[in-house]
Amino acid sequence: MLNNIKNELLAQTDSLLEYLGSLNLEPSTPFTEAEVQSIIAAETAQTQANYDRAVSQFQESNADSRSPQTRRFVVYWGYPGAGKSFMAQKLIDRFGREEDCLPFNIIDKDQHRDLFPNLFNHLKNGHLDECEKFAGITIDYVRRILDLSLLRGERSILSIGSMGAGSEFKDNAAKAIASGYKPCAVYMSVNPDIAYLSSVYRSADLYDKIIFQNKELYPRLVSDEYFSRVVKMLPDMIGRIDAFQRQNSRDVDLMVINRANEVLYDSRRPHELDVRAAIEREETRPLTDFELISVNKQLTRIRQSIQYRCDNRIYAPYKNEIEMASTAVSRIAELIKRQPENENRREFANAGNSANGNNTGGNIAINANTGGNIPINTSTGGNTAIKGAAARRAANDDAFLLPVARSRRTR
Repeated sequence: MLNNIKNELLAQTDSLLEYLGSLNLEPSTPFTEAEVQSIIAAETAQTQANYDRAVSQFQESNADSRSPQTRRFVVYWGYPGAGKSFMAQKLIDRFGREEDCLPFNIIDKDQHRDLFPNLFNHLKNGHLDECEKFAGITIDYVRRILDLSLLRGERSILSIGSMGAGSEFKDNAAKAIASGYKPCAVYMSVNPDIAYLSSVYRSADLYDKIIFQNKELYPRLVSDEYFSRVVKMLPDMIGRIDAFQRQNSRDVDLMVINRANEVLYDSRRPHELDVRAAIEREETRPLTDFELISVNKQLTRIRQSIQYRCDNRIYAPYKNEIEMASTAVSRIAELIKRQPENENRREFANAGNSANGNNTGGNIAINANTGGNIPINTSTGGNTAIKGAAARRAANDDAFLLPVARSRRTR
């Protein structure tokens, strides 16, 4: 990393940490268990009606599929904030190119919170980040949809989740195999410090949409304690899934991909012996230019969102949210300090790091949570041709670029 870029990013993290440290906020007062149960009891009948309607609609939408050559059961998992939901369609497209498999049902419990009636109104007065306390009906819904999908066998399945999805893979894969599906565990590999910052940024972005677009969304605060536990769990969990795949290599596959949509490990093709080595290499490598732009954008957006909410007392943050943001920014500052100071690091997708060595036309996810991406064509060999939406970037988007990055882009 160029020293001046590093210094500018560190100045930004220092400024943001100073601002967050200056806020004197009260701790939140979460719902008691009795309050949670009271709300659930009041909404039970309508929740069940919404639930039954969703199942009926699911059955209708699955009535027209053709007989498959391959029925895929794909579990897509990784850190909170890794960018799984954003990259889901790219993963589906990959399976569509490589295999003759059925269209996919996407099962993501985060997309089914609207089953719980009036949930936003129950939570909007200081409790928006407590939506997981009401996730029981959502989890039941996801499990029933999964069982229905396996029973009917008319669609492939993409199930998206965090570490829980990984820990349940073995049992769900066994059910899938019994129903004629071919399971594949796909791990989304992202530097954990980048993922944690993205989770804070995701909440800031959702608050912006709630405030300025009147959307009923649910920011999720990922505690340092939970995220740190996930990081510690990962090697053992990967090892168990790897061992299960090797024991069932004819029926089960294992893949690792990153935000650049590169395949880092694929059990279906020649690969290195230890999948954990591929993951460690990805999650400890130097950051790319695109990732630096993303970090800069996220730091800027986090400060703007928190400052607006504090200044205007609209969904004003509580102490716990600020503490989580401070932890994420501190970790990013340490990550930036560890970056090498040279210009010869990886700029975009590194074809040699891919399982198939071919990343032509791959997409780099600049903002893994809101859909901003830059399509690049890496087949030119020389200067990278940036096309599409990136070529038509609005002039004010430069505000998210570091001064050095702006000057380098105009050379």
